[in-house]
Amino acid sequence: MIDEATPVASPQHASRVLGVPPARHAEARDYFQHRLQCETDPYDVYHDLEAGVASLVVLDVRRPAAYAAGHVPGARNIPHQDMTPETLDLLDPAAVYVTYGWGPGCNGGVRAGAHLAAHGLLVKEMMGGLEYWERQGYPVERSAA
Repeated sequence: MIDEATPVASPQHASRVLGVPPARHAEARDYFQHRLQCETDPYDVYHDLEAGVASLVVLDVRRPAAYAAGHVPGARNIPHQDMTPETLDLLDPAAVYVTYGWGPGCNGGVRAGAHLAAHGLLVKEMMGGLEYWERQGYPVERSAA
């Protein structure tokens, strides 16, 4: 069994990393497990779409012009600013929604995730958004604005 004692740097070798002690094993496990419950990445989304996982619905939560310029193939466009109880009532409550925005500097996917979860829907955010989808070399679909 791994010792749960917190490592500390010696005074002559102060550590920026260990200035705040790491979480205990169980706390770290719970934290990382929670993140995995709320986040996914382009690799996993791409492979699930390729495999035809029917329970996933990908939502591009940017404005229509941005969606038209390029989006994950098959993604639906529902801008996070337009998410109301009435629009969310139209969504399938049995699906798992994957939200994304522009990229790491955009919190649209997080905002949309908060709206969906508050409405009782299952949701994960695709980390990195469309930027990291494209960095992985995955296809982008374009449509009329």
